[in-house]
Amino acid sequence: MSITTDTTATTRSVAILDHRFSALELEREQLAASGTEVRDGKGLTREQALELAADADAVVVGARLRMDAEAIARLRRARVIVRHGVGVDNVDTAAAAAAGIWVAYVPDYCIEEVADHAIAMLMALNRRLFGFDGDVRAGTWGIPAGLPLRRLSTRVTGVVGFGRIGEAVGRRAAALGMRVLASDPIRPEAEIRAAGAEPVSLETLLEQSDYVSLHAPPRAGGGAVLDAERIATMKAGACVINLARGGLVDETALVRALRDGRLGGAALDVAVAEPLTPPDPLLEAPNLIVTPHAGWYSLEAVRDLRVKAIAEVLRVLGGEQPAHPANQPASGALR
Repeated sequence: MSITTDTTATTRSVAILDHRFSALELEREQLAASGTEVRDGKGLTREQALELAADADAVVVGARLRMDAEAIARLRRARVIVRHGVGVDNVDTAAAAAAGIWVAYVPDYCIEEVADHAIAMLMALNRRLFGFDGDVRAGTWGIPAGLPLRRLSTRVTGVVGFGRIGEAVGRRAAALGMRVLASDPIRPEAEIRAAGAEPVSLETLLEQSDYVSLHAPPRAGGGAVLDAERIATMKAGACVINLARGGLVDETALVRALRDGRLGGAALDVAVAEPLTPPDPLLEAPNLIVTPHAGWYSLEAVRDLRVKAIAEVLRVLGGEQPAHPANQPASGALR
């Protein structure tokens, strides 16, 4: 595939790499007034993408292309790397800071979508929607004897990670009449209470919650938040909902707990290895809902993501700091 750039003579350029958009007209319109060209890096190999970005003034990157120290060393002019998304797992923020390059991200483009998706999963688990659907398709009509459906307003939701999305999930759960517990080592307890949730330790949350919804960042050094030991402490029959990162849940322990009935169900939008394909044990576990990392998506969210990413580019190229920095270059090292 050939590498193409705009032909208009300009003084600055932005390389947009590893994206899936059909075209970049939205970005071109947003950058036109500043006289900044767009370099389209869709579908390029890593080598082609880094060649395209080598002398760009800014780089916008998706989740798949790794911007490690070697890649950053090849950016001769870049003043900012903007991640198309919430996390910066694929960008070496320390290497960028050492090179005088800001790293920014877009933490607020899909809050409503992810929160709605989490609550939709919670309600589907609560009402056993997918199980009922499967029963009817298999020729069974009626409610199985002894099926323990419980009124939602009598249940407890535990939110692990009470940031923007976690708080939105908590507010939605509270609006349904649920008691909401929240565990967050950073968020002040007063803020958690003001948002309608009860601040508790992770241990208390796991012991008392009927639904545990994960919205935390990856743990420092890796490792699951819900490992086998913590899953064993959860309330019998509880359900796990994960729309954050696949590695937050020990998938082997989760499958075991679903199979032996320790957990009542689970709903996952993320996995350690994506895409999930048969015969992955997760896909064979009972009472498990799986969606294809789609919780973030809506037409509005995609537009917000694109517009906000370019807004960060314009801030930095205009001499300002990014609104959502992921690193802090030394002032003397800034390009």
